[in-house]
Amino acid sequence: MRWESFSPFLPLVLKSRLTYRVAKLGLRCFGRRMSSYQLAAAKGVMSELADAYSGRKPVIFTSAFVPTEIVYGLGAVPYLPEMWSGFAAAFGVSERGIDESEAKGYSQDLCSFHRCHLGLEKLGLLPRPSAIIVSSHLCDGGRRSLYAHSVSIGCPFYVIDVPYALTDSSVRWLSLQVERICEDISRRIPGLALDGMSRAIRNSNRAREVYLDVCRLRRNQPAPWSGSEALNYVFAFLSAWGSEWLIELYENLANVLKHRIEESTYPVPQERLRILWLNLKPYYKSPLFEYLERWGVSVAFEEYSYLYWPEMDERRWAEGIAIKMLSNFGWGPIQRRLDAIWNMVNDYAVDGVVQFDQWGCRQSNGGARVLADFLRRKGIPFLELDGDGVDPRNGSLAQALTRLQAFVEVMCARQ
Repeated sequence: MRWESFSPFLPLVLKSRLTYRVAKLGLRCFGRRMSSYQLAAAKGVMSELADAYSGRKPVIFTSAFVPTEIVYGLGAVPYLPEMWSGFAAAFGVSERGIDESEAKGYSQDLCSFHRCHLGLEKLGLLPRPSAIIVSSHLCDGGRRSLYAHSVSIGCPFYVIDVPYALTDSSVRWLSLQVERICEDISRRIPGLALDGMSRAIRNSNRAREVYLDVCRLRRNQPAPWSGSEALNYVFAFLSAWGSEWLIELYENLANVLKHRIEESTYPVPQERLRILWLNLKPYYKSPLFEYLERWGVSVAFEEYSYLYWPEMDERRWAEGIAIKMLSNFGWGPIQRRLDAIWNMVNDYAVDGVVQFDQWGCRQSNGGARVLADFLRRKGIPFLELDGDGVDPRNGSLAQALTRLQAFVEVMCARQ
Protein backbone atom coordinates (compact mmCIF):
# COMPACT_ATOMS: atom_id res chain seq x y z
CA MET A 1 0.00 0.00 0.00
CA ARG A 2 1.35 3.45 -0.92
CA TRP A 3 2.08 5.95 1.86
CA GLU A 4 -0.34 8.49 0.40
CA SER A 5 -3.29 6.10 0.78
CA PHE A 6 -2.30 4.91 4.25
CA SER A 7 -1.10 8.17 5.83
CA PRO A 8 -4.54 9.58 6.83
CA PHE A 9 -5.16 6.51 8.97
CA LEU A 10 -1.76 6.13 10.63
CA PRO A 11 -2.32 8.77 13.38
CA LEU A 12 -5.61 7.03 14.26
CA VAL A 13 -3.88 3.66 14.34
CA LEU A 14 -1.19 4.98 16.69
CA LYS A 15 -3.74 6.49 19.07
CA SER A 16 -6.11 3.51 19.15
CA ARG A 17 -5.93 1.26 22.21
CA LEU A 18 -6.96 -1.63 20.00
CA THR A 19 -3.63 -1.32 18.18
CA TYR A 20 -1.68 -2.09 21.33
CA ARG A 21 -3.99 -4.89 22.40
CA VAL A 22 -3.42 -6.55 19.03
CA ALA A 23 0.33 -5.91 19.31
CA LYS A 24 0.40 -7.43 22.80
CA LEU A 25 -1.44 -10.50 21.52
CA GLY A 26 1.01 -10.71 18.61
CA LEU A 27 3.96 -10.71 21.00
CA ARG A 28 2.39 -13.57 22.92
CA CYS A 29 1.87 -15.59 19.75
CA PHE A 30 5.13 -14.86 17.94
CA GLY A 31 7.43 -13.91 20.81
CA ARG A 32 8.88 -17.43 20.85
CA ARG A 33 10.68 -16.64 17.62
CA MET A 34 12.48 -13.71 19.27
CA SER A 35 15.46 -13.76 21.60
CA SER A 36 14.57 -13.08 25.22
CA TYR A 37 16.19 -9.62 25.19
CA GLN A 38 14.39 -8.71 21.95
CA LEU A 39 11.09 -9.68 23.52
CA ALA A 40 11.84 -7.65 26.67
CA ALA A 41 12.62 -4.58 24.53
CA ALA A 42 9.50 -5.05 22.37
CA LYS A 43 7.26 -5.34 25.44
CA GLY A 44 8.83 -2.30 27.09
CA VAL A 45 8.53 -0.11 24.00
CA MET A 46 4.99 -1.27 23.24
CA SER A 47 3.84 -0.55 26.79
CA GLU A 48 5.25 2.97 26.67
CA LEU A 49 3.80 3.66 23.24
CA ALA A 50 0.39 2.60 24.53
CA ASP A 51 0.73 4.92 27.53
CA ALA A 52 1.94 7.81 25.38
CA TYR A 53 -0.54 7.68 22.48
CA SER A 54 -3.59 6.73 24.55
CA GLY A 55 -2.99 9.52 27.06
CA ARG A 56 -2.79 7.19 30.07
CA LYS A 57 0.39 8.96 31.19
CA PRO A 58 1.80 12.41 30.48
CA VAL A 59 4.55 12.47 27.84
CA ILE A 60 7.75 14.48 28.22
CA PHE A 61 9.89 15.11 25.14
CA THR A 62 13.63 15.20 25.89
CA SER A 63 16.80 15.50 23.88
CA ALA A 64 19.11 12.49 23.72
CA PHE A 65 21.46 13.71 26.46
CA VAL A 66 18.92 14.48 29.19
CA PRO A 67 18.90 11.60 31.72
CA THR A 68 15.53 9.86 31.44
CA GLU A 69 15.63 9.02 35.16
CA ILE A 70 14.06 12.48 35.51
CA VAL A 71 11.06 11.52 33.39
CA TYR A 72 10.48 8.08 34.90
CA GLY A 73 10.91 9.54 38.37
CA LEU A 74 8.14 12.06 37.69
CA GLY A 75 5.84 9.27 36.48
CA ALA A 76 5.80 10.30 32.80
CA VAL A 77 6.77 8.60 29.54
CA PRO A 78 10.03 9.80 27.94
CA TYR A 79 9.94 10.47 24.22
CA LEU A 80 13.14 11.18 22.27
CA PRO A 81 12.25 12.47 18.80
CA GLU A 82 15.71 11.59 17.45
CA MET A 83 15.14 7.99 18.41
CA TRP A 84 11.73 7.86 16.76
CA SER A 85 13.17 9.35 13.59
CA GLY A 86 15.30 6.20 13.46
CA PHE A 87 12.18 4.06 13.78
CA ALA A 88 10.53 6.14 11.05
CA ALA A 89 13.50 5.37 8.78
CA ALA A 90 13.21 1.65 9.53
CA PHE A 91 9.52 1.73 8.54
CA GLY A 92 10.04 3.86 5.44
CA VAL A 93 8.34 7.01 6.75
CA SER A 94 11.40 9.22 7.28
CA GLU A 95 11.59 10.62 3.75
CA ARG A 96 8.05 11.97 3.97
CA GLY A 97 8.82 13.51 7.38
CA ILE A 98 11.94 15.22 6.02
CA ASP A 99 10.06 16.53 2.99
CA GLU A 100 7.34 17.96 5.24
CA SER A 101 9.85 19.77 7.46
CA GLU A 102 11.69 21.25 4.49
CA ALA A 103 8.36 22.40 3.06
CA LYS A 104 7.89 24.33 6.33
CA GLY A 105 11.19 26.11 5.72
CA TYR A 106 13.64 24.15 7.86
CA SER A 107 17.13 24.18 6.39
CA GLN A 108 18.66 21.09 4.78
CA ASP A 109 21.74 21.87 6.86
CA LEU A 110 19.91 20.80 10.03
CA CYS A 111 20.56 17.23 11.21
CA SER A 112 18.15 14.96 9.36
CA PHE A 113 17.05 13.25 12.60
CA HIS A 114 15.64 16.58 13.77
CA ARG A 115 14.23 17.56 10.38
CA CYS A 116 12.45 14.22 10.27
CA HIS A 117 10.70 14.54 13.62
CA LEU A 118 9.64 18.11 12.85
CA GLY A 119 7.94 16.72 9.76
CA LEU A 120 6.44 13.81 11.72
CA GLU A 121 4.71 16.34 13.97
CA LYS A 122 3.10 17.98 10.93
CA LEU A 123 1.93 14.54 9.78
CA GLY A 124 0.28 13.99 13.19
CA LEU A 125 2.49 11.00 14.05
CA LEU A 126 3.89 12.19 17.39
CA PRO A 127 2.19 11.92 20.79
CA ARG A 128 1.31 15.23 22.43
CA PRO A 129 3.88 16.25 25.05
CA SER A 130 2.90 17.77 28.38
CA ALA A 131 6.36 19.33 28.71
CA ILE A 132 9.74 19.40 26.96
CA ILE A 133 13.11 19.21 28.71
CA VAL A 134 16.38 19.84 26.86
CA SER A 135 19.98 20.42 27.90
CA SER A 136 22.41 23.07 26.72
CA HIS A 137 25.18 20.57 26.08
CA LEU A 138 26.19 18.53 23.04
CA CYS A 139 23.31 18.87 20.58
CA ASP A 140 22.32 22.40 19.57
CA GLY A 141 20.03 21.22 16.75
CA GLY A 142 17.99 19.04 19.08
CA ARG A 143 17.46 21.90 21.51
CA ARG A 144 16.27 24.26 18.79
CA SER A 145 14.02 21.75 17.05
CA LEU A 146 12.39 20.77 20.35
CA TYR A 147 11.80 24.45 21.07
CA ALA A 148 9.95 24.59 17.74
CA HIS A 149 7.77 21.71 18.99
CA SER A 150 6.99 23.57 22.22
CA VAL A 151 5.93 26.68 20.29
CA SER A 152 3.64 24.82 17.90
CA ILE A 153 2.11 22.65 20.63
CA GLY A 154 2.05 25.26 23.40
CA CYS A 155 3.63 23.25 26.21
CA PRO A 156 6.20 24.25 28.88
CA PHE A 157 9.81 24.25 27.68
CA TYR A 158 12.74 23.77 30.08
CA VAL A 159 16.46 24.15 29.37
CA ILE A 160 18.99 22.59 31.74
CA ASP A 161 22.09 24.78 31.56
CA VAL A 162 25.07 22.41 31.87
CA PRO A 163 28.37 23.96 33.08
CA TYR A 164 31.50 23.25 31.05
CA ALA A 165 33.60 21.62 33.78
CA LEU A 166 32.88 18.91 36.35
CA THR A 167 33.55 20.61 39.69
CA ASP A 168 31.88 20.68 43.09
CA SER A 169 30.32 24.07 42.36
CA SER A 170 29.05 23.01 38.92
CA VAL A 171 27.45 19.91 40.45
CA ARG A 172 25.68 22.07 43.04
CA TRP A 173 24.51 24.54 40.38
CA LEU A 174 23.27 21.84 38.02
CA SER A 175 21.58 19.72 40.71
CA LEU A 176 19.67 22.80 41.90
CA GLN A 177 18.41 23.40 38.35
CA VAL A 178 17.32 19.77 37.98
CA GLU A 179 15.49 19.84 41.29
CA ARG A 180 13.68 23.12 40.56
CA ILE A 181 12.65 22.02 37.05
CA CYS A 182 11.25 18.75 38.38
CA GLU A 183 9.39 20.54 41.15
CA ASP A 184 7.88 23.00 38.67
CA ILE A 185 6.78 20.23 36.32
CA SER A 186 5.20 18.26 39.17
CA ARG A 187 3.19 21.36 40.16
CA ARG A 188 2.06 22.27 36.66
CA ILE A 189 1.19 18.87 35.19
CA PRO A 190 -1.53 16.75 36.82
CA GLY A 191 -0.54 13.18 37.60
CA LEU A 192 3.17 13.88 38.06
CA ALA A 193 5.06 13.91 41.36
CA LEU A 194 8.56 13.53 42.75
CA ASP A 195 7.68 10.39 44.70
CA GLY A 196 9.18 8.05 42.10
CA MET A 197 12.65 9.60 41.89
CA SER A 198 14.29 7.19 44.32
CA ARG A 199 12.78 4.21 42.51
CA ALA A 200 13.97 5.53 39.13
CA ILE A 201 17.53 5.97 40.43
CA ARG A 202 17.42 2.49 41.97
CA ASN A 203 16.27 1.03 38.65
CA SER A 204 19.01 2.91 36.84
CA ASN A 205 21.71 1.65 39.21
CA ARG A 206 20.51 -1.93 38.83
CA ALA A 207 20.45 -1.64 35.03
CA ARG A 208 23.94 -0.12 35.15
CA GLU A 209 25.22 -3.06 37.19
CA VAL A 210 23.84 -5.60 34.72
CA TYR A 211 24.96 -3.56 31.72
CA LEU A 212 28.56 -3.65 32.92
CA ASP A 213 28.33 -7.45 32.65
CA VAL A 214 27.07 -7.04 29.08
CA CYS A 215 30.07 -4.83 28.27
CA ARG A 216 32.49 -7.37 29.75
CA LEU A 217 30.94 -10.16 27.70
CA ARG A 218 31.24 -8.08 24.53
CA ARG A 219 35.02 -8.02 24.97
CA ASN A 220 35.07 -11.66 23.96
CA GLN A 221 36.80 -12.55 20.69
CA PRO A 222 34.97 -13.26 18.39
CA ALA A 223 32.30 -10.68 19.21
CA PRO A 224 29.15 -12.37 20.61
CA TRP A 225 26.74 -9.65 19.41
CA SER A 226 26.19 -8.26 15.93
CA GLY A 227 27.29 -4.65 15.80
CA SER A 228 24.42 -3.71 13.51
CA GLU A 229 21.89 -5.01 16.03
CA ALA A 230 23.78 -3.43 18.92
CA LEU A 231 23.49 -0.06 17.16
CA ASN A 232 19.74 -0.64 16.92
CA TYR A 233 19.63 -1.02 20.70
CA VAL A 234 21.34 2.32 21.28
CA PHE A 235 17.74 3.61 21.54
CA ALA A 236 17.38 1.77 24.87
CA PHE A 237 20.72 3.09 26.11
CA LEU A 238 19.60 6.67 25.40
CA SER A 239 15.96 6.53 26.43
CA ALA A 240 15.20 3.91 29.09
CA TRP A 241 17.40 4.57 32.14
CA GLY A 242 15.14 4.59 35.18
CA SER A 243 12.67 2.05 33.75
CA GLU A 244 12.18 -1.51 34.94
CA TRP A 245 12.15 -2.97 31.44
CA LEU A 246 15.75 -1.85 30.80
CA ILE A 247 16.90 -4.12 33.65
CA GLU A 248 15.04 -7.06 32.10
CA LEU A 249 16.49 -6.26 28.67
CA TYR A 250 20.10 -6.25 29.90
CA GLU A 251 19.65 -9.31 32.12
CA ASN A 252 18.33 -11.30 29.18
CA LEU A 253 20.98 -9.92 26.84
CA ALA A 254 23.74 -10.96 29.25
CA ASN A 255 22.33 -14.49 29.41
CA VAL A 256 22.13 -14.74 25.60
CA LEU A 257 25.71 -13.51 25.17
CA LYS A 258 26.97 -15.99 27.78
CA HIS A 259 25.22 -18.81 25.91
CA ARG A 260 26.69 -17.74 22.58
CA ILE A 261 30.19 -17.69 24.05
CA GLU A 262 29.74 -21.11 25.67
CA GLU A 263 28.32 -22.60 22.46
CA SER A 264 30.66 -20.65 20.12
CA THR A 265 27.72 -19.37 18.07
CA TYR A 266 29.01 -16.01 16.93
CA PRO A 267 27.54 -13.61 14.35
CA VAL A 268 30.92 -13.58 12.57
CA PRO A 269 32.47 -17.01 13.34
CA GLN A 270 35.57 -16.39 11.19
CA GLU A 271 36.29 -12.99 12.71
CA ARG A 272 39.40 -11.41 11.16
CA LEU A 273 39.06 -7.80 12.25
CA ARG A 274 37.26 -5.79 14.94
CA ILE A 275 36.18 -2.16 14.62
CA LEU A 276 34.82 0.52 16.91
CA TRP A 277 31.85 2.43 15.45
CA LEU A 278 31.39 6.11 16.35
CA ASN A 279 28.10 8.01 16.18
CA LEU A 280 24.96 6.32 14.81
CA LYS A 281 24.28 4.33 11.61
CA PRO A 282 21.81 4.25 8.70
CA TYR A 283 18.50 3.10 10.18
CA TYR A 284 16.87 2.45 6.82
CA LYS A 285 17.64 -0.80 5.02
CA SER A 286 21.34 -0.80 4.11
CA PRO A 287 23.75 -3.66 3.35
CA LEU A 288 26.82 -1.95 4.92
CA PHE A 289 27.01 -4.25 7.92
CA GLU A 290 26.22 -7.36 5.88
CA TYR A 291 29.28 -6.62 3.76
CA LEU A 292 31.44 -6.03 6.83
CA GLU A 293 30.43 -9.40 8.29
CA ARG A 294 30.98 -11.06 4.90
CA TRP A 295 34.52 -9.67 4.95
CA GLY A 296 35.07 -11.13 8.44
CA VAL A 297 34.76 -7.78 10.25
CA SER A 298 32.88 -7.42 13.54
CA VAL A 299 31.68 -4.15 15.03
CA ALA A 300 32.99 -4.99 18.49
CA PHE A 301 31.54 -1.91 20.20
CA GLU A 302 29.94 1.48 19.50
CA GLU A 303 30.56 4.90 21.00
CA TYR A 304 26.95 5.52 22.03
CA SER A 305 26.95 2.35 24.14
CA TYR A 306 29.80 3.56 26.38
CA LEU A 307 28.78 3.83 30.02
CA TYR A 308 30.44 6.95 31.38
CA TRP A 309 28.76 7.84 34.70
CA PRO A 310 29.16 6.50 38.27
CA GLU A 311 26.48 4.85 40.39
CA MET A 312 24.01 7.38 41.81
CA ASP A 313 22.78 7.91 45.36
CA GLU A 314 18.99 7.53 45.30
CA ARG A 315 18.69 9.76 48.38
CA ARG A 316 20.45 12.58 46.49
CA TRP A 317 18.87 12.00 43.11
CA ALA A 318 19.30 15.53 41.72
CA GLU A 319 23.02 15.47 42.47
CA GLY A 320 23.35 12.04 40.84
CA ILE A 321 21.65 13.25 37.67
CA ALA A 322 23.86 16.36 37.63
CA ILE A 323 27.03 14.25 37.87
CA LYS A 324 25.74 11.98 35.11
CA MET A 325 25.21 14.93 32.76
CA LEU A 326 28.58 16.49 33.58
CA SER A 327 30.36 13.14 33.09
CA ASN A 328 29.41 12.86 29.42
CA PHE A 329 32.70 12.39 27.54
CA GLY A 330 31.38 14.41 24.59
CA TRP A 331 31.18 17.53 26.77
CA GLY A 332 34.11 19.70 27.82
CA PRO A 333 37.61 19.49 26.33
CA ILE A 334 37.89 17.11 23.39
CA GLN A 335 40.54 15.20 25.32
CA ARG A 336 37.70 13.60 27.28
CA ARG A 337 36.28 12.07 24.11
CA LEU A 338 39.74 10.99 22.97
CA ASP A 339 40.35 9.26 26.30
CA ALA A 340 36.98 7.48 26.17
CA ILE A 341 37.58 6.27 22.59
CA TRP A 342 41.07 5.08 23.49
CA ASN A 343 39.59 3.13 26.44
CA MET A 344 37.14 1.47 24.03
CA VAL A 345 39.91 0.70 21.54
CA ASN A 346 41.85 -1.13 24.25
CA ASP A 347 38.90 -2.75 26.05
CA TYR A 348 37.49 -4.27 22.86
CA ALA A 349 40.79 -4.97 21.08
CA VAL A 350 39.74 -3.14 17.93
CA ASP A 351 41.81 -2.97 14.75
CA GLY A 352 40.26 0.23 13.40
CA VAL A 353 37.78 3.01 14.11
CA VAL A 354 34.94 4.16 11.85
CA GLN A 355 33.13 7.44 12.44
CA PHE A 356 29.77 7.70 10.68
CA ASP A 357 29.54 11.38 9.78
CA GLN A 358 25.81 11.86 10.16
CA TRP A 359 24.57 14.73 8.01
CA GLY A 360 24.33 17.93 10.06
CA CYS A 361 25.74 16.48 13.31
CA ARG A 362 28.11 19.14 14.62
CA GLN A 363 28.88 17.69 18.03
CA SER A 364 30.36 14.47 16.65
CA ASN A 365 31.71 15.46 13.24
CA GLY A 366 33.39 18.62 14.50
CA GLY A 367 36.19 16.75 16.26
CA ALA A 368 36.93 14.26 13.49
CA ARG A 369 40.21 15.85 12.39
CA VAL A 370 41.58 15.90 15.94
CA LEU A 371 40.42 12.33 16.46
CA ALA A 372 42.04 11.18 13.19
CA ASP A 373 45.38 12.71 14.19
CA PHE A 374 45.14 11.19 17.68
CA LEU A 375 44.47 7.66 16.39
CA ARG A 376 47.12 7.95 13.69
CA ARG A 377 49.73 8.68 16.35
CA LYS A 378 48.51 5.59 18.20
CA GLY A 379 48.77 3.46 15.06
CA ILE A 380 45.01 2.83 14.73
CA PRO A 381 43.43 3.18 11.25
CA PHE A 382 40.55 5.66 11.15
CA LEU A 383 37.79 6.17 8.55
CA GLU A 384 35.31 9.00 8.24
CA LEU A 385 32.26 7.54 6.49
CA ASP A 386 29.87 10.21 5.21
CA GLY A 387 26.19 9.31 5.31
CA ASP A 388 22.75 9.94 6.66
CA GLY A 389 21.03 8.00 9.41
CA VAL A 390 17.43 8.51 8.26
CA ASP A 391 17.44 9.86 4.69
CA PRO A 392 18.52 7.20 2.16
CA ARG A 393 18.57 9.83 -0.59
CA ASN A 394 21.46 11.68 1.04
CA GLY A 395 24.47 9.47 0.30
CA SER A 396 26.02 6.96 -2.07
CA LEU A 397 25.95 3.29 -1.08
CA ALA A 398 28.49 2.34 -3.75
CA GLN A 399 30.93 4.99 -2.55
CA ALA A 400 30.48 3.92 1.09
CA LEU A 401 31.13 0.27 0.25
CA THR A 402 34.21 1.17 -1.76
CA ARG A 403 35.64 3.21 1.10
CA LEU A 404 34.83 0.50 3.65
CA GLN A 405 36.50 -2.16 1.53
CA ALA A 406 39.62 -0.03 1.17
CA PHE A 407 39.62 0.53 4.93
CA VAL A 408 39.41 -3.22 5.55
CA GLU A 409 42.41 -3.70 3.28
CA VAL A 410 44.36 -1.10 5.29
CA MET A 411 43.58 -2.96 8.53
CA CYS A 412 44.57 -6.27 6.98
CA ALA A 413 47.88 -4.80 5.80
CA ARG A 414 48.54 -3.49 9.29
CA GLN A 415 47.99 -6.93 10.77
